[in-house]
Amino acid sequence: MDKITLKDITKCYGKNPPVIEGLNLSIEEGSFTILLGPSGCGKSTVLRMIAGLEKTTAGDVQIDGVSVRDVEPGDRNIAMVFQNYALYPTMTVRENIEFGLKNMKVPKEERNKRIEEISEMVGLTEYLSRKPANLSGGQRQRVALARAIVKKPAVFLMDEPLSNLDAKLRAQIRTDLIELHQKLGTTFVYVTHDQVEAMSMGTDIILMESGKIQQHAAPAQLYAEPANVFAARFIGSPPMNVLSAAVAGDKVSPKVEKIGFRPEKARLMSEEEVPGLRELVISGEVVAREMLGDQTQYKLTTGFGSVSVKDFGDSVYSYGACRIAVPYKDVACFDAAQKLIGFGLLRGDQFVAD
Repeated sequence: MDKITLKDITKCYGKNPPVIEGLNLSIEEGSFTILLGPSGCGKSTVLRMIAGLEKTTAGDVQIDGVSVRDVEPGDRNIAMVFQNYALYPTMTVRENIEFGLKNMKVPKEERNKRIEEISEMVGLTEYLSRKPANLSGGQRQRVALARAIVKKPAVFLMDEPLSNLDAKLRAQIRTDLIELHQKLGTTFVYVTHDQVEAMSMGTDIILMESGKIQQHAAPAQLYAEPANVFAARFIGSPPMNVLSAAVAGDKVSPKVEKIGFRPEKARLMSEEEVPGLRELVISGEVVAREMLGDQTQYKLTTGFGSVSVKDFGDSVYSYGACRIAVPYKDVACFDAAQKLIGFGLLRGDQFVAD
């Protein structure tokens, strides 16, 4: 069942061209949905329209099948967590968490019960009497989360809530959020430009660019089957290698404009090594090498552009001339519109894989 539905949404600012036009999107109930994309792609605008903080120029926003286009933010049964925490500096942690409950006219006994439960859940019990100035960044973010959770909303909206934290805290709060989602079973909608956050936390990812949805899929599918070149290049670290189809010569159909492959699907070969019968071979030169413990990442230059390769073996390849072999089955083919046709080397209308 869909919890949130956006129908034919258009958003304009003044007389400027639309930043979002004709957008349609459904968010499943109980999902941890990530709005992912580069800065300026429209993901925060979408979130703010769901929250009611931005008015739609055209189209409809529905929660539980009911239009909320003209419903005030405070009446939408949602809670929002911001990047800057938005805590009241003169209030204690308890008072910050309690503030929304007072506005909702929740009885004192029930308020105290909820605060105790939520404080225990997010690890804030011993900090309830402190003020935000006496908390770390991670603790402040937990207060912001507690303040949202305590209202028991139907939907949690989060706008890049971890961007102000250091790497260690981001990893810790990511785990906390995954656990919270499992405990609460509520719909989470989370905006980020960080693919690590998206891939590690999301059950669904909506990848956006220039106000348009490029792909809506589960993390594993988004990684394994990118819908187009943009998705292929945005997801992955390093991202998918995308080269001109000319690298495959006459091995592919003329309808293939570009080919791509993940860095971990390629293997390095010496000049003397014989490739397999179903492998695409590309000549290049190793120009950079990073040893990362369980893997070594290589950057190569080829006649068709730079290529990244992840190697998980024990051998370390030297700088200089080298070859790359990629199994046909792991080669993605994209057409002139940069959309994925399929995997394997396309000859005529048939894919050659194994």
